[in-house]
Amino acid sequence: MADKSGGIKGYRIGAFGPGGIGPGAMKSEPPRPIPHPYEDVADPARPRHVLDYVLARRSILETIKNDVLAREKVCDADPYLVRAAKNHGEQTERNCPICAKSQLRHVTYVYGDDLGYLAGRVKMSSELPQMAQEYGHFRVYVVEVCVLCGWNHLQLSYVLGDGTPRRPPTKPRDVLE
Repeated sequence: MADKSGGIKGYRIGAFGPGGIGPGAMKSEPPRPIPHPYEDVADPARPRHVLDYVLARRSILETIKNDVLAREKVCDADPYLVRAAKNHGEQTERNCPICAKSQLRHVTYVYGDDLGYLAGRVKMSSELPQMAQEYGHFRVYVVEVCVLCGWNHLQLSYVLGDGTPRRPPTKPRDVLE
């Protein structure tokens, strides 16, 4: 049954976010992230929960080869991703599957509640074992990028960390946003 505000009686539109309905009034505070539970980890630097996107990559390349998908639609790397690949990416031995003129670069990003304001940063693969000892749980994303034609594809994602949930570091005052 609808009330005067246009919502269902006892519910207010937007109580669970834009377009959602839920009981009571809208809350002004953002939802708190659910901390990752404690996990018993033998080796924090050993990847776990690994997702390999090789089949999706193979499917896209097969579609391009059959001319179903235009090259311009897959060579659409964000300028910031290309810049990160040029300046912070790690050179691989594989050539670009699209242009075959350049070697691919791997850009590694880290995300997780334990990282706090450090989440979303580009890291070198040599920094990851040290981070795995310092943080409880974070996800690593490896993106392959061609700096010439703009090909980019998520290659791999996995979890690192010692499994002990930690309070995220507080952002120093001198960090610019």
